[in-house]
Amino acid sequence: MTDEICFKPAVELAALIRTKDISPIEIVDNVISRAEQINPKINGLITKSFDLARETAKAAEEKLLNEGASALGPIEGLPITIKDLTPTAGVITTYGVREYEANVPEEDAPIVDRIRCAGGAIMGKSSTPPFGWLGVTENEVIGRTNNPWDLSRTVGGSSGGAAALVAAGVGHLATGSDGGGSIRLPAAMTGIVGHKASIGRIPRHNESGLFEIVDVVGPMARTVADAALLFGVMAGPSQDEPIMMPEENVDYVADLRASTAAGLRIAFSPDLGHGPVDPEVAEVVKNAADHFEQVLGARVNEVKIDIPDPNEYFMIYYMPQFLNLCEKEPGLVRMWEKYPEAARWKELMTSMPAEKWWNIITESRHKNFSAFADIFHSYDILLTPTAPVTAWKHNGAFGPTLIEGVSIKYPIIDFFRFTEPFGHSGHPALSLNCGFTKDRMPVGLQVVGPMRDDKGVFQAAAAYEASTKWLDRRPQLVEPTEDKMKTALEIDSISEQNSSR
Repeated sequence: MTDEICFKPAVELAALIRTKDISPIEIVDNVISRAEQINPKINGLITKSFDLARETAKAAEEKLLNEGASALGPIEGLPITIKDLTPTAGVITTYGVREYEANVPEEDAPIVDRIRCAGGAIMGKSSTPPFGWLGVTENEVIGRTNNPWDLSRTVGGSSGGAAALVAAGVGHLATGSDGGGSIRLPAAMTGIVGHKASIGRIPRHNESGLFEIVDVVGPMARTVADAALLFGVMAGPSQDEPIMMPEENVDYVADLRASTAAGLRIAFSPDLGHGPVDPEVAEVVKNAADHFEQVLGARVNEVKIDIPDPNEYFMIYYMPQFLNLCEKEPGLVRMWEKYPEAARWKELMTSMPAEKWWNIITESRHKNFSAFADIFHSYDILLTPTAPVTAWKHNGAFGPTLIEGVSIKYPIIDFFRFTEPFGHSGHPALSLNCGFTKDRMPVGLQVVGPMRDDKGVFQAAAAYEASTKWLDRRPQLVEPTEDKMKTALEIDSISEQNSSR
C-alpha cells in the first residue's frame, strides 16, 4: 500500500490515469487497503462496497485500453463515498437507523447516477446521524465516528463520516448534504474542503422536500480543485425537481490559481455579529483574511453584519419538520430519548402558535438575506470562521457549553452559528482549512460568494489554498495524551516527513 496514492489529489490522479502512468485498479486497491487499516479507528464507513469499486476500476482500465483516454469520464476510476442519506441502487442505505439496515434501493439518486456515469468508483456509504438530524456523527447502526486528527474528538455532523474518510485518505472524493452546515462544519472539524452549493445547482432527490429552499447536496474533498471536479459532475438541472437553475456548462476546475485573488474586494466578518469565538480560532481566521490582502493582493475590509440570532432561527425553522418526521420514524423518537437535552426544542415548538412561527420565519429570512445582499453590493467575497471552535471532545450531542468564558445557551446547535445563515440565504459557501491551533486541530475558513457564483467561491478558496502549505499536514490517527502534545515546530517536522514518503 502506498499512502501517497491515497493522498494525491484526485485531479492529478485523473491525469495520470489518462497517460497510463497509474492504473485505476492500483488506486482503488490502495484506498481499499488503507480503508481496511484505518476505518476501524475512525468508523466512517457505514456500508462497504469494495467489490463494486474494484469492478468499476477494472471497467475503467478496460475502457482506457480499448477506447482511449478521451472515452473516460471526469472521475473515471477514482474512489468515492456517498453519504448514507443518499439512495444508491444495489447498495444498502440505512439513513443511520436500525429500521433500514437491510434497505437496498432499486434506483440511484440523480447525483449517484451522474457519479456512476462519470466513472466514480463507489467504495461505500459514509456514516451520518439518524436522517442527518444531529450536529455530531453517531448512530445506532455502527456507533460514533472519530476525528482523524484526534480520535477522542468529534467530526461534527451530519456529513461527518464523509469528512473523516477524506481527511484520513480513505477515498479521494465524497458527497455530503448541507442545510445548516452539515457539509461545512465537518469539513472544518477535519481540515478538508466542503462546498455548500447554491440552491438549485445540484438535484437533491429525497434528501429534502421538493419545494424546500434550504437543504442542498455538495462535494467534499481534500483540495479545492478536487471538490470543484466532483461539483462539475454533480451539478446540472433535473426535470424531476422544481427548484433548479439552468445548465451553464461551466468548467469549475479551470482557472483555480493564486493569481485569481488579486484585486478581489473581500469583506471579513470575525463573528457575523454573534459571538463568542475561541481566541485561537479567531486569530487563525484573522491571519487567513490578512493573507488574502498581504500575499494575494486582494482588498480586505472588516465589516459589521446585522442578522437575526442564528441559533434561535435554526431551532424554530427546523423543529416542525423534525416533529413531523418523528411521527413516521421511530429511530428519531429513540434519538430524543437518548439526547434529552434536546427536549427544550420540542417543548417550544408544541407551544408556539402557528402564526407566530410563520412571522418569525418569514421576517428572519428576509432580514438574513438582505444583510448579505447588501454586503455583495460592495464586495466579491465574504470571509468568516466556519465554526466558533475546533473539534471538541466527544460529548454526546453537545458541543462546547462555554466559549471564551461565555455560557452557550444552545450547545446542541451553537457550532452551526456561522454556517446556518447561508443555508437559509441560498448563497454558495465553502469551508477549507486555514491553519491549526496549538493542540493540532484544524481551523475552518468559510468562503461565501454572491448568489449563484459557485465558480467565484472555488476560485477564491483555491487562491488561498495554492499560496499556503496546510495541505502538507496529515492526521496521525492517534489519541494524544498531555505528555505527548507536540509543538508547532514538531508538527511541521512530521508534515515534512509525510510529504517526502
